[in-house]
Amino acid sequence: MLAIALLLASTNAVPPASNSAEGQTRSDGATVTPQAGGEQGANDDIVVYGEGRVRQEQTVGRKAMAILPPGSSPLKAVARLPGVALQSSDPFGSYELGTRLSVRGFNQSQMGYTLDGVPLGDMFYNNHNGLHISRAIATENIARVDVSQGAGSLGIASTSNLGGNLEFVSRAPSDTLGGEVAMTYGMYHTAHLYGRIDSGLLPTGTLLSVSGVIHDAGKWKGFGSQSDNKVNAKIVQRIGSATLTGWLNYSLHKERNYADLSPATLARIGYDLDFLNPDFATAVLLSQVSANQTARAAGRTLPFPTAGVTFPAPYTTVNDTYYDSGGIRRDWLGAVTLAAPLAAWLDAEATYYHHYDKGSGGIYTPAVFSPATAVAAAFPLSVRTTEYGINRDGGLLRATATLGNHTLRLGYWHEDNDASTDRNYYAVGQDNRPNVTSFLRNPFRSDFLTDLTTVTNQYFVSDTWKLDDALTIAGGFKGARVSNGIVTTFGTPFINGRIAARDWFQPQIGATYRAGRQEFFASYAENMRAFISSFRGPFGTTQAGFEAIRGTLKPETSRTLEAGWRFDLGALRGVVAVYDVKFRNRLLAAFSGANILGNPSVLQNVGSVTSRGVEIAATYRVSRPLSLIASYSYNDSTYDDNTVNGTALVATRGVRTVDTPANLAKAEVNYDDGALFGNLAGGYTSRRNVTYTGDVTVPGYTLIDAALGYRFPTDSALAGLEVQLNAVNLLDKRYIAALGSGQFFNTAASLNNTLQAGSPRQVFGTLRRRF
Repeated sequence: MLAIALLLASTNAVPPASNSAEGQTRSDGATVTPQAGGEQGANDDIVVYGEGRVRQEQTVGRKAMAILPPGSSPLKAVARLPGVALQSSDPFGSYELGTRLSVRGFNQSQMGYTLDGVPLGDMFYNNHNGLHISRAIATENIARVDVSQGAGSLGIASTSNLGGNLEFVSRAPSDTLGGEVAMTYGMYHTAHLYGRIDSGLLPTGTLLSVSGVIHDAGKWKGFGSQSDNKVNAKIVQRIGSATLTGWLNYSLHKERNYADLSPATLARIGYDLDFLNPDFATAVLLSQVSANQTARAAGRTLPFPTAGVTFPAPYTTVNDTYYDSGGIRRDWLGAVTLAAPLAAWLDAEATYYHHYDKGSGGIYTPAVFSPATAVAAAFPLSVRTTEYGINRDGGLLRATATLGNHTLRLGYWHEDNDASTDRNYYAVGQDNRPNVTSFLRNPFRSDFLTDLTTVTNQYFVSDTWKLDDALTIAGGFKGARVSNGIVTTFGTPFINGRIAARDWFQPQIGATYRAGRQEFFASYAENMRAFISSFRGPFGTTQAGFEAIRGTLKPETSRTLEAGWRFDLGALRGVVAVYDVKFRNRLLAAFSGANILGNPSVLQNVGSVTSRGVEIAATYRVSRPLSLIASYSYNDSTYDDNTVNGTALVATRGVRTVDTPANLAKAEVNYDDGALFGNLAGGYTSRRNVTYTGDVTVPGYTLIDAALGYRFPTDSALAGLEVQLNAVNLLDKRYIAALGSGQFFNTAASLNNTLQAGSPRQVFGTLRRRF
């Protein structure tokens, strides 16, 4: 009701003026500029094709994100680009456990991510060094996303970018007083509220914006919802010739999980299989039957004689599904940046940032029973949690010197990260069912309590040499040392020690050549991915295992060659690029048993991957309001070596890498005449391997999304009001979305639940008022 009142109250307000510059400087010091042929920059066009860049890059702007259903991750806007594959179990792409991003065969944790230059870590679900962009900031507050499909820029604050990088840039506060209120309602009781106010330019030279989001989306199957509350604030203050920028973002993110599927459960039960909540009786029965089967096999008396030894149909194992699963994350992320010209030829900036995270992921498990009490016997379920903490501080220093035809840049990044990962169990009873999307207290058992540290030091030096109006050469190098430590204060595996990855010389060189309105580019780059302070990394083993690998384990590295042509044929503009990537020292963590058992991994270098491909993307401006965008990507990523699991050979040589489609094809129609606007977008993703040997695959699929909206004229009683209708998966296609949610496996014989079903058709309506 409050949102409706605000919408109606603002109908007579003056429409807003355009925002001030949206943070146009990139991490490597370059500036985003409009392209020829009518391109107006990232804020006015869906895609900008990276003119002047020596590598394959594109920028998506606010238009690309505004056309999405409110509450969507900005990754959905990026998914239209060539070489980018995105799958998600929910319609918004914001369900972190069920969302997977890959680019040119590199997975989500092998790329780099920043928000206004601040590192977001590797954006993996159980993150140890950052947070997902869906929590870091509201999508409505993002001005643009700069995407590099190949080697990331030298200046990006990341030690995970073997592949490309995504640099998210937030909106600047408007220089005029105004704001925005929007409310969305849709299928499965989805509700999304967004509000923002901009102070305009105050007499003190200050610009300020404050915004908030309340998002709650019911699951499309099973019980529960996924909610996200955010507050974002940003201030820009002029101090003489210098600019001080500060921002602080808060997020409380809760998600009830979707159950992982396997080919077996998919065939036997179907896409609609989910966690059992609120059917507690069946969850208890599955655990009791499993305990009885174990007892009978051991020749013991059945502990639950009335439950029998046969699972109720359609279930055949205790791991087909569980009662409930979910997670909660609370994050504070903030930064202060001072940018100042030190001389006519020299600019410098310094940033301090802080990130605090508290998180927990919980699941009802039959593997550990809740202990008996004075009035009740042991109960055949408990809630197992993995509880996370992150407390990191960092600083970034950058300087840019313009000396004739040379632009020299250098920078330094330091971060101290104190994290923790704990494994606890909480009691369950007939009348005691802990909420898995809350922070639980008083565990009856702890498997381990660990403190994790990561100290990062990285520098870069680069030079852009503009030889003439046609030819520009850019090159440089970066170096990094990342030290990882673990102290186990309790439990098993009990591991203590440190390991470090270092490479002080990672070169990059590239060039662009402009011939009229056409531009040709080529680049070469080397990158290293540091070890991670996580049980996904070298600490996921025993103390003896860690000691065995500490002196021999090598960090993953990549070598990227790419070249391309950015064409400008008037109404038709785009890019054609080819690439060759060698990914060396691949690290593989081998798991055994069902994922819920939490078995430790054994990390090892298992060879290399070769990735080659071609990417084509184009925008055709039919008329001022109508444009067509299309892209096609072919990727051939294969393992170069076989691996060994224990003493058994795993035949992976020549096999396509897991979760890597060979073909991606995308097309969309965009229309916007100032009043009526809309988008019709389709995307094809080809078959993907589920196992390392390729003996299990999921078929390709095509999805179509649509949006239609109307802005009321400025001379009407509803001036400034906007309505928008979105449909996701318009044709209601059934498909498998994310892979690897329960890790990847070698063969069909070892495969467990690790597939996520994609969302069915969903429709959302939005009312938006800008004032």
